[in-house]
Amino acid sequence: MIAMKKIFTITSITLATLLLAGCNTSNEPEPKGQAITFTESSEVIANPERGLFSQTYYTSADLNSHASAKTILSLRESNNRQTLYLHSYYLTDYMESDIPQEFLDRLDANMNALRDGGGKVIVRFSYKSSMERTDQPWNATEEWIHKHIDQVAPYLQKHADVILCIQCGWLGSWGEWYYTDSGYKMNPTQDADFAKRWEVLEHYLRVVPEDRQIGLRIPAYKMRYLKMHGDTAMSPLTAAEAYKNTPKARICGHNDCFVSSSSDVGTFNKDSERAFWAEDTKYTFMGGETCEKKMPYSGGEYALGEMAKYHWTYLNRDYRESVTNMWRQDGTMEKILRCLGYRLVLDKAILTSTPKAGKAYEAYFQLRNVGFAAPMNKRGLELVFVSKSNPSEKYVYPQTVDPRFWMAGETHKFTLACTLDAKMQGDYNLYLNLPDGYASLHDNPLYSIRFANEDIWDEKTGYNFIARVTVE
Repeated sequence: MIAMKKIFTITSITLATLLLAGCNTSNEPEPKGQAITFTESSEVIANPERGLFSQTYYTSADLNSHASAKTILSLRESNNRQTLYLHSYYLTDYMESDIPQEFLDRLDANMNALRDGGGKVIVRFSYKSSMERTDQPWNATEEWIHKHIDQVAPYLQKHADVILCIQCGWLGSWGEWYYTDSGYKMNPTQDADFAKRWEVLEHYLRVVPEDRQIGLRIPAYKMRYLKMHGDTAMSPLTAAEAYKNTPKARICGHNDCFVSSSSDVGTFNKDSERAFWAEDTKYTFMGGETCEKKMPYSGGEYALGEMAKYHWTYLNRDYRESVTNMWRQDGTMEKILRCLGYRLVLDKAILTSTPKAGKAYEAYFQLRNVGFAAPMNKRGLELVFVSKSNPSEKYVYPQTVDPRFWMAGETHKFTLACTLDAKMQGDYNLYLNLPDGYASLHDNPLYSIRFANEDIWDEKTGYNFIARVTVE
């Protein structure tokens, strides 16, 4: 039985500065009632939509390779607690033809494997994985790029639930928009040079589900796009603008030469670009990989500070190994594993002390986000009551609090409320549930968020245990 109720600079910033400085979201006095305190956990948690990823290349030359749900499930239990993947699709053999159905069927099958295995994916399409002149052309022509976007669009729409975000791709080697040809100028400088690039981006914005973000390789691309479309100040997102169906809210970034030089090998050309990403990534995805070891920039302390500054959600676990191995040896990777994306720690709860059937019930919570970023994709927040004597008797009360605004480095205080069902009586376990925003994944515990606390997680349901309450 379920009752539903509607209710800068380049200098490193230390991890402690960004993640331990609290900021209360409410100055209201704490209510009176049944007080519960929680113990923080140091465990690395396999939470959805954050963490290390592994990259797989699916090429037109080998159509037999597929993602495996069994492997995806097993990697959740690895030391990395991995739940993310980057699938790079290379259409090398289709630069002047339609994508064959066999290739599209593999895309479909890979998405199904992710869903069955409890994973989510970053998706990128491109044509070449080399910048050598002998491998030109590096991308298809305008005509074929747009035809190919239309071909993959139905699959991106069908499987949006298991997509973390999409990297814009299509143009240039690796889809990074730099080594470009076939009508796309390699070093665009004038507004007219960018026109065809924006057509690719805007095509994607039209066909990709509006609740999924699309990543560009460097901040200057988004800043220029905003300027050419009326935002002459090139201002980063604000809380009021975030998570809307606008290009500004949906364009995110990715850095594929992270901490590899003073400019991240051309990722940043101006301090204003760093300042833009530091603010914009509060509400947009940021992730990627490092591309070379260059000290002191690749050092662990600097890397942690930069991840916190730019609100990193995902990182390539394997590339580049000279850097990732160094981080594993010096202890940096352990901190990265815990802090990539969100990490939500419950500190206390204060509950209505004498719950009564058919009456109002309130639960006050205080939590900290000690990760690098907030949760970015939409998800629910529910109070769940499960009868101790009859576990099939369950009451679920959805809330309106939006976890996407539980910002990194802040303490958040909020009150959840409902009217208890008139038929409730006896002892109940009270849980908090943070399910995926898609109905297809709502009841799958692999996609619910686990708080970073001890003795709280029910892996069978994906619920976080709060307290036992007695309803009169």
